[in-house]
Amino acid sequence: DAERFRRHNRFLRSLKEDTLLIIDNFNTTAGEDELLPVVLKYRCRILFTTRSRFEQSTAMQLAEISDKQALLRLMAAFYSGAERQPELMEQIIDTVHSHTLAVELAARLLENGILEPKALLARLQAEHASLSTDTIGIQKDGQNQKATYYGHIHTLFSLYALSAAHQETMRCLSLIPLSGIRARLFACWLGLPNLDTINELAEMGFVQERSGVIALHPMIQEISVADLTPGVRNCRAMLDNLQAICLRHGYDISYYKVLFQTIENFINLAEKDDAAAYLLFLENACPYMEKYLYRQGLEAVLGELQRLLQEPSVGGVRDRALLLDFQAAFEERFFQHTDKAVKLEKEAVALVGAVTAENAHLAANLNANLGGLLNGAKKFDPARTYMETAMQILEEYGLLYMHDSIPMICNYANLIAAVGEPERAMTALRKCARVVAENNSDHCGDYAVVQETMGVLCLQTMQIPEASQYFKKALSIYETLYNADPDAADACKARLLSYYPMAGINIGKAMLGE
Repeated sequence: DAERFRRHNRFLRSLKEDTLLIIDNFNTTAGEDELLPVVLKYRCRILFTTRSRFEQSTAMQLAEISDKQALLRLMAAFYSGAERQPELMEQIIDTVHSHTLAVELAARLLENGILEPKALLARLQAEHASLSTDTIGIQKDGQNQKATYYGHIHTLFSLYALSAAHQETMRCLSLIPLSGIRARLFACWLGLPNLDTINELAEMGFVQERSGVIALHPMIQEISVADLTPGVRNCRAMLDNLQAICLRHGYDISYYKVLFQTIENFINLAEKDDAAAYLLFLENACPYMEKYLYRQGLEAVLGELQRLLQEPSVGGVRDRALLLDFQAAFEERFFQHTDKAVKLEKEAVALVGAVTAENAHLAANLNANLGGLLNGAKKFDPARTYMETAMQILEEYGLLYMHDSIPMICNYANLIAAVGEPERAMTALRKCARVVAENNSDHCGDYAVVQETMGVLCLQTMQIPEASQYFKKALSIYETLYNADPDAADACKARLLSYYPMAGINIGKAMLGE
């Protein structure tokens, strides 16, 4: 053995620059391989195929084959019936994310007659990288290997070889949308003190990183979900941080889409192994999604809440009243089904019953929401009754400063102004603005909403300069809050300008300084 080693070394030292040495599947980091520095001293040219990242070497990034025809030819090389069903083959290719090994494995499954094309497509769409089948023989890296589809794919990436810290990061990252997330934001969500773990995973090739944004390849995401089984308990640190963001109702964020998409992925992919914690998380996420009019996420959350609360042992009166309230808001906001929304809201108010210190906030909210719905239906007397009940509860229990109180107060002010008491309405709004500024900020979304409402009331009494000052303050806040989302900022501006013609005034643009 020693003599063979010496001959081997003499051979390698004799290699010249006209020799190319290819080292395939070098899936480790530069700092972990003891022989790498020795190999790099050879005078020949060396090519590594690897998923690892080497910072100080010339590298070429290879993506999946994008030419669908080339992938169809690959399918045909292993499945004789591929050319007869090209559309089905394309769907299978898309489902496995054009990953060449997965395409080959799917083709071999079809050729072996284990599954018919439609059945294979359905199972791949349902099970993804967890697909369990009979064994498939392939030749890879010079060796004949037999395993199931699951075995081949999961052995290729070997998540089980990662450390506990790396696995925890990959587990949570599997719930992030495939479009990616800023690395520092993700580290904050996990409560990581630095980016070391994330950078190590990027160096090993498990995480894709570009300009500070990290993401998983779709195949690696599926494998991470299958092998690391994200759930309420083992993703609790991230879940708690996401919930904390959703609880900051008066604080606006630029990354709300990635937040909500992550929550959707949690609903669709994670284990629900702590029903109480999961229920509370969804209840806090729902109003925050409504704030940003994120319909797709609201539908997912409401469906999940309904599913959870069908089980009598899960939740209580408060939870079921909240669900009715959420459903009422959804029906009114997206479908204008006012009668249905009123019915749901009345059920919620009746379910809560007598007001106590424990349920005061919820009771005020439900009464105010019901009053708002009735006001929209032009049923002013019952609307005022419910709204004044809400105001009394807020005053009695010291809840005026809370985010949920802002729309209650604004709706109440609009109502009493409409029935001939504009000064009383402005007094209530000024008090609300003062409370928000003292307890939160005069640059937050809640403060902007109050300023906007005051502007609308001023227009109704033809106090045009005063209205414009309120609108300018509101617009300044909206433009800051939606700095990363120009469409949202433009929508706010358009809404403010629309109030002028609604009041019969055609000088809106001038009033906003244009």
